[in-house]
Amino acid sequence: MRTCLLLPLALALLLGAAACGERSEPLGELEQPYPVTVRGAGEEPAVVPSRPERIVALDAGAAELIIALGARDRLVGIPAGIPKGDGPRQAPPAAVEVVSPNLRIRTDEVVELEPDLLVAAPTTDQLDVSRIRRETEAPLYVQPGSSVDDVLRATLELGFLVGEPVNARALASRIRSDIAVVEDRIADEPVTTFVDTGFFVTVPLRSLLGDLIVRANGESIAGETPGVDPVPLSRILRLDPDVYLATSDSRVTLRSLRDDPRTRKLTAVEEGRVRVLPSDLVQRAGPNVAQALERVAKALHPDAFQNDG
Repeated sequence: MRTCLLLPLALALLLGAAACGERSEPLGELEQPYPVTVRGAGEEPAVVPSRPERIVALDAGAAELIIALGARDRLVGIPAGIPKGDGPRQAPPAAVEVVSPNLRIRTDEVVELEPDLLVAAPTTDQLDVSRIRRETEAPLYVQPGSSVDDVLRATLELGFLVGEPVNARALASRIRSDIAVVEDRIADEPVTTFVDTGFFVTVPLRSLLGDLIVRANGESIAGETPGVDPVPLSRILRLDPDVYLATSDSRVTLRSLRDDPRTRKLTAVEEGRVRVLPSDLVQRAGPNVAQALERVAKALHPDAFQNDG
């Protein structure tokens, strides 16, 4: 019979489960009972029959969460960019980079690793994931990551899947506490902004960075669902945001905006209110989401954080 899980209401996160009786989250036992079923963000729930010993993370945020949960030694496959070593915040040295820097999945290498748990994101190439599942029969967990609440949910769900529910509860509590500290310092006055990920393409509110901006009391001039096309420059000029944000992979800087005759007249550009946010931090749904919120909040409300060292 499948095991079903109900996460604590204190975190306001209810996990979906298969059609059977439910039990409460274990409060302190050292071993996680299996099998485990959690909802995730995929079309089907993730069902893990036993403690996974060979985990492949196809998403960087997921890899970081697994490491933070204390399951680093069971990571056999990781995306490029995840540091490897013997430290507690690193992937094990033997972990294989199965996702290239341009996000191409090395499917043959994943299959050769014989994973017993695959962890992906909703944006992971579904054709590659389907092939890997077909050839390995490994359970798949699709990690939600479009908001801070999604990260908290994923922390708890992954904690159950990998057999670290106590660590997951502690990590989620720390993330929530760190977020509360940042939110308490954010100025009450909203700040308008535009987020440039390159070529005036921005982010929707239903994304991690979009959610961070809202939590930091920012208002995107692009609207809730700007789409995948560049935002018309005429609109950016007309709405003239208070702060111009750019992700580090966009290659947009204050100097480049001042050198561009199309953008140099923006008030934020003229007054130097252009901030570059590290993409690997603010767009990665992992355990450092509170630090990501702090970076966004400091960019939008620098006066509220001016006493920081």
